[in-house]
Amino acid sequence: MDKVYEFLVGEIGLKYGDTIVVGVSGGPDSMALLHLLSQIKKEADIFIICAHVNHNVRKESAKEKEFLQTYCDNNQITFETMTIEDYGDDNFHNEARTKRYNYFGKIVKKYGATYLFTAHHADDLIETILMRIARGSTLRGYSGFSKMVDLGDYKIIRPFISVTKKEIINYNKRNNISYVEDASNNEIKYTRNRYRKYLLPFLKREDPNIHEKFIKFSNTLIEYNNFIDRHMYSCIHDTYQQN
Repeated sequence: MDKVYEFLVGEIGLKYGDTIVVGVSGGPDSMALLHLLSQIKKEADIFIICAHVNHNVRKESAKEKEFLQTYCDNNQITFETMTIEDYGDDNFHNEARTKRYNYFGKIVKKYGATYLFTAHHADDLIETILMRIARGSTLRGYSGFSKMVDLGDYKIIRPFISVTKKEIINYNKRNNISYVEDASNNEIKYTRNRYRKYLLPFLKREDPNIHEKFIKFSNTLIEYNNFIDRHMYSCIHDTYQQN
């Protein structure tokens, strides 16, 4: 996790007084991120808001909320939560994601935060790219997701994008970090879970560092897409000026 720490302190430059929101489910990934940011908090006295969404589809959700509330109380972290009361979309994951990010945006605005952190990691990136290749997407879509997204008022940061799930689990073990397990992550009725269970292990057996290839692929597509966007805007601007 040293490279993640260096990214947060060096490249991002988290400093005294910064206010950040962290999306936390209570699982191993987000708890590792919350722990790492808590260590930086001890050094730089940043203000952390833990934002938790109860998706309200499992009976364990209430206990997970209590688990996070206790963790935040013990570590002087502000805790915010909301419960999704109903769903209308046939695609549960898409609707849940939309509602989750809408909520995170409200919390960012409430506290005037500079950053929103999420714990998406390298394995998530591989799964996302493969799923989009299978179903079809745009050039930007095929890249998966970015390490940093500038939304103007704040930035979304995914510092674990270069870290594998295995590295996160090992980090939790070394630091005795408690977390909750979501049993639905093992249900193969969900597309992502099938990719995670069947395709990811195969790719990692072929190449233990396969995530590095996918990160390079993602970054290349993002660069190409940005170049096309800049060229397009330039052409539109020149046409407008001529008229």
